[in-house]
Amino acid sequence: MRLLGWLAAIAAAGALPASAQDYPSKPIRIIAPFGPGTATDTVARVIGNEIGKLTGQAVVIDNKPGAEGQIGAQAAATAAPDGHTVFITTQTTQAINPHVYKSLTYDPVKNFTPVCGITLGAQIVMVKNELPVKTVAEFIALAKKEPGKLSFGSGNGSSRGGAELFRVMAKIDLLGVPYKSQPQAVSDLLGSRLDIIFSDFTAGLPAVLDGRARGIAVTSKKPIPGLEQFPTVDSTVPGFEMWAWTAAYVPAGTPRPIVDKLNALVREAMKSEGYLTLTRTTYGIPFPGTPEELAAFQASETKKWGEIVTVAGMKEP
Repeated sequence: MRLLGWLAAIAAAGALPASAQDYPSKPIRIIAPFGPGTATDTVARVIGNEIGKLTGQAVVIDNKPGAEGQIGAQAAATAAPDGHTVFITTQTTQAINPHVYKSLTYDPVKNFTPVCGITLGAQIVMVKNELPVKTVAEFIALAKKEPGKLSFGSGNGSSRGGAELFRVMAKIDLLGVPYKSQPQAVSDLLGSRLDIIFSDFTAGLPAVLDGRARGIAVTSKKPIPGLEQFPTVDSTVPGFEMWAWTAAYVPAGTPRPIVDKLNALVREAMKSEGYLTLTRTTYGIPFPGTPEELAAFQASETKKWGEIVTVAGMKEP
């Protein structure tokens, strides 16, 4: 039934050019610029699985982590613009990196065509169990007592951005440790090699819920339904808020009819039980839309992150 609904939606848009009628004509590669087990990877696998069901074509997830997403972004930017390479990524590559790195091997605007927004999500602020704090206020007090001694880890730009912005707004001194992926940072927190992490729910929340780490706050402006036991950072540090997002892009130059067909495929995939289960378990918020809406959203995020990077003094690792 979902396949028929998708086909009807495409038909309602009018006759498709030959290039889009034949699409996809071979397996689709989805590049995820972060490693297996990350939030981006998980979203890519769920969306890819559903697109495979809808089209009958194989969908392969190609993880290319490293350099805060730059390796994956470059690979996607230089792929053939025929719709058979899709880039499912985050604000790290599309809005943060341009402000942090002096030079990039890709241009997040010129080298990509937006397809569709996918998911928005807040972060869980988690500390190692051995740390003698149970609230954000207690962590700030400890950090002020021991300036420069407490460490945070980050495996992507939004995780680092959350910690850096918190550091500045709370007026504390923390030591930042970069990682290739967020699960690696979480693993080191669980091994007591880090003190605090601002993590997406996919990588961090399971360890908090089963007691391997202590959650002290969430980064949304309001408490999250189902996670009311965690207060907001804003309740202690007024004005603090941090969200991450995932979205789909294709290389610049991809024909518009193919972009539109891929947009319809992603939006249909977001109606699947697999995707809805993912959002329920990771407390994600779907944000589908048109390519133009994603382009406008990315532009606003780029401006916002420029301000955050400046305020937090974020520089190349």
